[in-house]
Amino acid sequence: MLTRAPSCLVIEKNRTGECLTGVEHRSRVHQSCRVSVRNNMKAATILTLLLAAVLPLNLLSQSSSLAQNSSQQSGGQSQARPFPTTNYYRSPYARPTGYRPGEYAARAYARQMEREEQQKQAQKQQSQPQQYSQLKQYAQASGALASDKDKNKGYTYADKVNIDGMNRTFQCHLPAGYKNLKNMPLVLVFHGLQLDGLTMMYLSNFNPVSDRNGFVVIYGDGIGKAWDDGRGARGYDDVGYVSKVIEKISNTVSIDRRRVYACGISNGGYFSQLLACAIPDKLAAIGVVGSTMLQQAANRCHSNRSMPIMFFLGTGDPLVAWGSAGSGTANGELNDLVELVGANKIGGVDSAMARFGGIIPVPELIDFWTAHNHCSSNPYTTMEPDRDPKDGTRVQRQTWGSSGSEVVLYRIEGGGHTWPGGFPYAGREFAGRISQDINASELLWQFFKTKSR
Repeated sequence: MLTRAPSCLVIEKNRTGECLTGVEHRSRVHQSCRVSVRNNMKAATILTLLLAAVLPLNLLSQSSSLAQNSSQQSGGQSQARPFPTTNYYRSPYARPTGYRPGEYAARAYARQMEREEQQKQAQKQQSQPQQYSQLKQYAQASGALASDKDKNKGYTYADKVNIDGMNRTFQCHLPAGYKNLKNMPLVLVFHGLQLDGLTMMYLSNFNPVSDRNGFVVIYGDGIGKAWDDGRGARGYDDVGYVSKVIEKISNTVSIDRRRVYACGISNGGYFSQLLACAIPDKLAAIGVVGSTMLQQAANRCHSNRSMPIMFFLGTGDPLVAWGSAGSGTANGELNDLVELVGANKIGGVDSAMARFGGIIPVPELIDFWTAHNHCSSNPYTTMEPDRDPKDGTRVQRQTWGSSGSEVVLYRIEGGGHTWPGGFPYAGREFAGRISQDINASELLWQFFKTKSR
């Protein structure tokens, strides 16, 4: 029987023509694969290097062409494009609706806002030396400021409180001999738009009144030189700030917590009335110069406690709506001031436009507070002496109610957006006349000192 010699499965032969075994074949295949992989890696590396060299050149040429097109469109001047961001902590108005920042983000935002406020304060001190120096000269001439050697005058210092993670400043004036005085009354004074506490200290001339009568004066600093007027759109807790200031002063100096008062001019007057509705348990009386009230604040005033209040309103004030009760010179001659403080954004020189913008005219303002304090609608009216015939003003006083429910209005014929008896913060062409027939700071203290919670 013939047998056939087994032949190998010819998968691959060596150079001599002999069949390779399975082990030898697998080794040869693996070696071939490794060589192929190495060759592919070399090719990929070379391609990567080529792309790295070519792409930047293309991008550079594209950016150069974009810059040339941009400069041609802008008249040859290149304009930098802002870097895109999703940082919602840069401004309180940039936060998305319903967004609640975490604790870390809230602290970062608070630090950012504090830095910006410090920068604004530094810029303010550099940009307003002339205004401060003029007011300071007026104050020194009248004796409102004293030298360091004058021991009959009080002491003024700057301080701060922390509210919502932000350090907010204020000026504090202690009367002469404050170390020996016990349970001193406290008067909070609030500036108007585009002013600050230091300017208000000079403008109102409250320090000499404090020194003569032994009470503490606080001049607050609003963020952005403004206060909450009742619309609630600022995003800052101004009411909480005032509460913190009262608490800090009470722990520093002996204060009679039953005799804390608030007053202000313009935006500060709106804020004082807001405080009367928001914290009536902390205030005994308030005073308002050069402002009425916003309807939004009146709608939010749910306090049942009577609040004694004194007004100083000029018929020549372009920011006060008198309605049919105003004189022919009111609400129209000083429109530059209206634009200067930004009041034209909410209406206001005309009574109808003022009401449309939410500003309550004077007659309705008095009706609101007399109803709130349960006063009679019939006022007691007197005329103040014309102590300075050259100032172009006459003053009428009207009083509703008595004791702890008084509503007092000093109607200043010809008076502007100014502090009666105080110093000018702007020229007459902007702010109008300052009545020298009365002194608002003196009259406010005479009114305050008889009121207590």
